[in-house]
Amino acid sequence: VSVSADGEYITAGSDDNSLCFFDKDSSTPLWGYTTGDDVRSVAIPADGEYIVAGSYDDKVYFLPRNKIEFDWSYTTGNAVRSVAISADGEYIAVGSDDNKVYLFDKDSNTPLWSYTAGNGVWSVAISADGEYIAAGSSDDPGKVYLFEKDSGTPLWSYTTGGSVRSVAISADGEYIVAGSQDYNIYLFDKDSDTP
Repeated sequence: VSVSADGEYITAGSDDNSLCFFDKDSSTPLWGYTTGDDVRSVAIPADGEYIVAGSYDDKVYFLPRNKIEFDWSYTTGNAVRSVAISADGEYIAVGSDDNKVYLFDKDSNTPLWSYTAGNGVWSVAISADGEYIAAGSSDDPGKVYLFEKDSGTPLWSYTTGGSVRSVAISADGEYIVAGSQDYNIYLFDKDSDTP
């Protein structure tokens, strides 16, 4: 699930292959969309204008709030595990089981760049302005990556003792936190690959 910054809009993805969009005043969806498989991750920018979803049908979906028309989708090489959208809605980060991190501009289904990790990318996060992207993978044993939006080459990476299942980044991009299957939580400054 994901909620807009003002609390007005909520989007939810489900294992019944559906993506639903709500406003805060109703338990009945404003609209629903059916993908080809489980919807495992959804994101909504601060103003709630767009919805991004990642599905196990190997696709990223980008839909407008009013859903007058379907904007775009992109097919990755495997299940999409994680999506994140910058607060202004301009940039979308994607993590996929095809071992890749992708960055998109909201206006195009052609990635600005992609980076191939050593294994599936389980989690992505993006700073409010879209300048920094964090990713967590199941590289053997697991890695945390930090990128700048203008480059698909990591600023740094850090090897943990297990698959990194969750990452988060502060709004200003200064701090990154990661949760790993080695039972540790890691906190990084964006300028250092040492926790």
